[in-house]
Amino acid sequence: MNKLFRNSLIFSLGLAMTVCVNAKDIKVNANNTPYTPADVQKLASTAVKMGVSEPVNLQLNGANLTVSGSSKTTCVIKVGEAATPQIAGINCK
Repeated sequence: MNKLFRNSLIFSLGLAMTVCVNAKDIKVNANNTPYTPADVQKLASTAVKMGVSEPVNLQLNGANLTVSGSSKTTCVIKVGEAATPQIAGINCK
């Protein structure tokens, strides 16, 4: 599959999921990202939909954002190194 198409599809799915959950504010326990509160809520909402429990912790390391919570599920979101997150992939375990 074309890498650009795959990345666009993943970003679109993540965006669609965040729009569905955007009505509820996700409780954020820790956050070391430079992102706006709206972007943090979108990323946290995506992780919660993938199984991470609130309150969530967001830890940015280079181009990877690790979102964890009170459950065993942890998501690593590839966000790039831009000032705004550019989702290129999500891996939750």
